[in-house]
Amino acid sequence: MAKDTPIQNTFDGGLLSPMLAGRTDLAKYFNGCAVLENFLPSVQGPLVRRGGTQFIFGVKDHAARCWLVRFQVSERVAYMLEIGPGYIRFYTNRGLLVADGTPVEVQTPYTAEDLTSEDGTCGIRVVQSADTMYIFHRRHQPRKLLRRAADEFVLQRATFSEGPFDDVNTDKAAVVTADAETGAVTLTASSDIFEPGHVGTLFFIESADLAAVKPWAVHKRVNVDFRRRVDARVYLCTATGDGEAAVSGNVTPVHTSGRAWDGDGIDIADDQLGPIGVEWEFLHAGYGIVQIESRIDARTVSGTIIKRLPEDLKTGGSSKWAFSLFSDVNGWPEHGAFWRQRLVLMSGRTGAMSVTADFENFAAKTEGGEQETDSAIVFRLNARQINRAVWLVESDDLMIGTDGDEWIVGPIQSNQAVGPANIRAERRTAYGSRSIQPVEVGSRVLFIQTSGRKLRDYEFSYDTNNFASSDTTKLAANILQSGAVDMAYQQEPDSVIWIARADGLLVGCTYDQEAGRSDVYAWHPHPMLNGHVEAVESMPAPDGAADDLWLLVRREVNGTVVRYVEILRAPLAHEADQAEAFYVDSGLTYRGPETDELSGLDHLEGQAIDILTDGAAHPRRTVTGGRVSLQFPAQVAHAGLPTACAMATMSIEAGASAGTAQGKIKRITNVIVRMLRSLGGNMGPSRDKTNTLNFRRPSQPMGKAPPLYTGDSEPMPWPGGYERGAQIWYTNDQPLPVTIVALMPVVSTSEDR
Repeated sequence: MAKDTPIQNTFDGGLLSPMLAGRTDLAKYFNGCAVLENFLPSVQGPLVRRGGTQFIFGVKDHAARCWLVRFQVSERVAYMLEIGPGYIRFYTNRGLLVADGTPVEVQTPYTAEDLTSEDGTCGIRVVQSADTMYIFHRRHQPRKLLRRAADEFVLQRATFSEGPFDDVNTDKAAVVTADAETGAVTLTASSDIFEPGHVGTLFFIESADLAAVKPWAVHKRVNVDFRRRVDARVYLCTATGDGEAAVSGNVTPVHTSGRAWDGDGIDIADDQLGPIGVEWEFLHAGYGIVQIESRIDARTVSGTIIKRLPEDLKTGGSSKWAFSLFSDVNGWPEHGAFWRQRLVLMSGRTGAMSVTADFENFAAKTEGGEQETDSAIVFRLNARQINRAVWLVESDDLMIGTDGDEWIVGPIQSNQAVGPANIRAERRTAYGSRSIQPVEVGSRVLFIQTSGRKLRDYEFSYDTNNFASSDTTKLAANILQSGAVDMAYQQEPDSVIWIARADGLLVGCTYDQEAGRSDVYAWHPHPMLNGHVEAVESMPAPDGAADDLWLLVRREVNGTVVRYVEILRAPLAHEADQAEAFYVDSGLTYRGPETDELSGLDHLEGQAIDILTDGAAHPRRTVTGGRVSLQFPAQVAHAGLPTACAMATMSIEAGASAGTAQGKIKRITNVIVRMLRSLGGNMGPSRDKTNTLNFRRPSQPMGKAPPLYTGDSEPMPWPGGYERGAQIWYTNDQPLPVTIVALMPVVSTSEDR
């Protein structure tokens, strides 16, 4: 039998699909694992056991599903929002935000049905600017969450001025009249156009014809109360110069508020004209806006005039009117984004952009009725299919994902500012997305495809002059089998995309793509004992040195379903003391004088828990009355639910002198494992057939934890025999740190089958 000593010195291929069990032609075959549980493949190559999860607090209502949303003011000021039916609670500095002994909370209109969509994803979207967060849902008028102080938040309706409006009516038979120009008004339509859902929204109406208002001209006879227009701007004469037969001056009125003279009002002797110059009050720019306050019937509503109405609407009316773009009738904005100093609102295939640098102003025209570059914009995604937008991402262009394709919105002329006359919407690709907000890693956008089973990256390619996308799950095809429901990106300490699956499994993807330098997209599942992850979100840790991954976990404790807010702790840092190793789930830490009892574990009542005391694994205990007794006193103890880790290599491809080693009888004689600051574990040919690794040396005192081990283990005699598909398994069910740097087996392979 031919003997070989291969090495697996990198695991950055992550978990590989069983479909790749024969693909020894792939480079990642030798970097991947057939089994990977609760390990993090690092960008550098080694496998690092994930940290445990720290219990923070129970949700307000354990019976209702809720979601986690980040509210980040700066790198050092951040909050995690717990959004449940009818409320929002706040967390900061890894704890619940409390004021005067009471959790800080605001009431919301969102029901359980609103918060969770039919496919299990979050039903609301948010966009934030400094201390203000806008919250969107199709069935509700947008809200804005305002941070007034470090422990004070308020939620109020977001009120947008002067729009946005839907397309102007084209049915000339549908005429609307108004009984006033200012103040309270009643609008009457010639057909049934008003619905109950229009109450509370804005109504746009334009003069049917300005021909009745004569144009302003120089040196024309004018009296008080005469009306004249300049383009669409209508003015009222409010005063004339002293004398008879006053005429207009030669200064064209351009003001759009208040009053101004078009001359000095002086009567020049012997010029055959009266006083030259009158005072003009600006009235309107040919249109007005009404806030609808009540519906009388399908043809009549009453309201308040927000922008003065043209006079002719009281007599002949006009068919040039439009309802608000968003309402209970059309639906409210579902998504928002800040792009090029504008607030973008999106519902279905229709979007609106605010006035530049004035986020709540959606005026399509200036006060003088002119359309400027910074005016508000309404746009639509016109394509063969009626697909709904499910996400927005701000980039150089605005990227829009729908449930059937991907679009970009940007300027027609790239060297000019975006405006109503310089905007385009282009369909670029046709993958389609699930309603989960994408994550951004460098210049790449990663989104969940419509089925929920693929994570695609998305980046502009200069080679094709279009966006290119690849399926990051293609080597781990089953990793999102039940479908994704939530996603978050943890940039520090490692670049990991975290996904909560519909079945509650937490999965991660170590992602590091640098052209010509790094090609890492390694998937890794993280099963939990009695843990169903329903939501994930990340935000900077209190010290700013890393990002915390926050989890909302459903568990069953003492026969009752509970939901806990927890944080995934980082693996033990290289410089940290062994006693700080935190490898239990839903765990808590005691740090203080020596004690032989741990309390405060009520959230794990009746559960069997693992304990690490001063860096040593402690026998398992069951929580009773929120307490457990210790076998020996400890100053630092971590207690929580057990979390085991396991890995298995792909079938070893080595040792054959001719052709492949696959399918040939082989035997592993022994294995050396290179580890970094690790303890414990078992190795063997299968999960159930392993030998324990021994790290304690005779010189080390009993009764104390052996120190963390760095280096190569002694050659471990292999408990396996002859087999065709030789694998190396490693398991560890103790709450101890593990970093596997390399595996070095001795393999003998027969040339016979």
